[in-house]
Amino acid sequence: MSDAPVVGFDVSILAHTRGGVGRYVRGLGRGLRALAEKGEVQLRVVDVPASHPGASAVPEADGVLRTPRYLSVPLLRRIPYRLAWEPSSRAGRLQNMLPRCSVYHHTGVQPYFPPNSTSVLTFHDPSGLVHPEWHTEQTVAYARREADLVRGGSRVLAVSEWSASRIEELLGPDIGPVGVARGGVDESFAPGRPGPAHLAGLGLERDRFLLHVGSYVPRKNIPFLLDAYARVRERGCEWPLVMVGAERWGEVKMGRDEGLVILSGLDDRHLVSLYRGCRALLLPSIYEGQGLPAMEAAACGCAVLCSNATALPETAGSFAVMLDPSDLGVWVEAIAALRDPDRLAELRTRAHAAPTRTWVDCARDALDFYREVEV
Repeated sequence: MSDAPVVGFDVSILAHTRGGVGRYVRGLGRGLRALAEKGEVQLRVVDVPASHPGASAVPEADGVLRTPRYLSVPLLRRIPYRLAWEPSSRAGRLQNMLPRCSVYHHTGVQPYFPPNSTSVLTFHDPSGLVHPEWHTEQTVAYARREADLVRGGSRVLAVSEWSASRIEELLGPDIGPVGVARGGVDESFAPGRPGPAHLAGLGLERDRFLLHVGSYVPRKNIPFLLDAYARVRERGCEWPLVMVGAERWGEVKMGRDEGLVILSGLDDRHLVSLYRGCRALLLPSIYEGQGLPAMEAAACGCAVLCSNATALPETAGSFAVMLDPSDLGVWVEAIAALRDPDRLAELRTRAHAAPTRTWVDCARDALDFYREVEV
């Protein structure tokens, strides 16, 4: 189509991100590629290695902005580094690489873009700005650079209506139009039987374990979840609690002998089997910009117990049991109630009735916003 926007989709952030941000970026990228195959968008998926020195290249990219050779010469590169030659030339080099680009979509804070294009920034949530105590110095600096980009004219594409409203509250009404492109799930996340080898290899039995998907960071409310789980075990429930994708586990005192199973580095085939095979997904987060695990679990027909905080009612309110993330007793009772087969069947029926949203749906929302703001 001659009027298809020409979009540079910058995935440099994938070199150093894990968890939900990475899943969103990869998913949206797959959705945009599907639309590009239909001629609805002209797409170039870009990596800028200079924005993540020392990290691996991003395999999803089909265009790489090469780092100038002078930065590879040990003695000579000190002057270019000191004078910031590479950053100051990056926008022009991106223009040469993408001469007809009308929209440049930053999925992270690689702040440079072709000067004749509109800059679009993915916005996940404002926790780095409003709760800096939850984050590392690097993450807080990321959030501040993100805000500076928006104040400087970058258009915002939020991952939820809740996140969109928060960025407008924080930065004011003069930031221009704010779009929303909620995430989706891949086709592999669907009802079915778990792979028996996947569960057996992890020492798990179908319907006899609980599941949490997410990293150990303060907003995930993991100590609260472990407290609730310990109290359920005191009532005689022996199902293990499987924690997937966890990072920085130094604070956790429980081990496998107390029912905790920590897994990381699983591919989607194993994750689908865990969703299909668990008793329920437990998601007690106190702060989420969206909550992809709830969507993935529901797509697999998995019962979901979910916090009623921030964006989660928007994401999961139609199919999950929504619970106060500060009320320990309520969570203990809700988890214990999963022992009732009728209750479990009811929650799985809710999940099966949930509308399934794909990454192509997400990409169409993004494409609509590109058309609204493109140069």
